[in-house]
Amino acid sequence: MRNALAYELVRVRTLRSTWVLLLSAGLLQFASGLYWGLKRDLGDLDAFASAFGLVDRLGALLVAAVGVAAFGLDHEHGTLATTRLVLRSPVRIVAARALVTAGLGLLAGVLMVVFTAAGVVTGGGALPADAGAAGRVASAVLLLTVLSGLAGVALGGLLRHTALAVGIFAVWVFVAETTLAALADVPVTALPISGTALSAVPGTLGYAALVLVALGATTFTLARRDG
Repeated sequence: MRNALAYELVRVRTLRSTWVLLLSAGLLQFASGLYWGLKRDLGDLDAFASAFGLVDRLGALLVAAVGVAAFGLDHEHGTLATTRLVLRSPVRIVAARALVTAGLGLLAGVLMVVFTAAGVVTGGGALPADAGAAGRVASAVLLLTVLSGLAGVALGGLLRHTALAVGIFAVWVFVAETTLAALADVPVTALPISGTALSAVPGTLGYAALVLVALGATTFTLARRDG
């Protein structure tokens, strides 16, 4: 397993797009934090919490793209056979990519939270006085980015195409969940992305369960289809 993790760490360190995507997620949140920090008519709204929402979904999409690349680029460049030859076990391959991507997702979430706070302060706004409320918002962001990165790994492994996998994730986040909530009366708290972003237990547990099932399916198909 140590060799599998080392192999994966070398791959992500040398892939420039990984760091561009993670930094972009942070910068988007800085811009959102600055926008809300500049507002002076918030009423009961909190600038820090309000800075998340649509923008943290964009951040989740960028992190998912990092996860997709873990398998998508391997398939597109025909290097998966080399990976299989070096690491041999599909379980080790998927586990290593999931662990490294989860770490990158956590890093992205921390960047998003810190950059949001920096944006709010730069705009002259105030950070939340309630540390507990701020902590819940930050925890939701971290869960969202970690799970989205893992979802990206699974999509990349199952679909074997980077653009298709990222496109499907984007459609789910920005079209399907909105449609389900508006037209099918599905509670927002029960939806995987929206529920996780709102710290809702049903959505978060559902998202985690979907990710686990998808990663299991990825391991199975890697062993059968790419063996």
